[in-house]
Amino acid sequence: MELRNIAHSNVSVLSPKQDSVSKSNQRQADYVAKVHQRRLIFIGALFAVVILFFGSQILFSQRSYSQINQQVEVNQSKLAKQKSTEKDLKIQLNQLQYTNYLEKYVRDKYMYTKPGEQVYNLPVNDTAVQK
Repeated sequence: MELRNIAHSNVSVLSPKQDSVSKSNQRQADYVAKVHQRRLIFIGALFAVVILFFGSQILFSQRSYSQINQQVEVNQSKLAKQKSTEKDLKIQLNQLQYTNYLEKYVRDKYMYTKPGEQVYNLPVNDTAVQK
């Protein structure tokens, strides 16, 4: 044990003398604490890298999923338009089998006339058509 004097007082405090065994224990404890701290930092960094990797994968798959959904919507609208056109064409095909409709269609579309028939084109009032 060693005696210490406290700032100009008559009282002295006894403190145990630190021996080499307690110093080596302290050094060992400091080394163990540093090793644990390094392991904790390494594990934290590894965890952060794994989280970033999987997070980026999730974001990439979400983006591609939304793009595919947009393409599906566009293609469905195109398909609906094509089906509508196909339906109209089938109706027109059925009507073309009737001679009266066929004659009317050819006259309107290609301006054909029967022999001896005269066709007059009258001006169309655009304001009346727009209303």
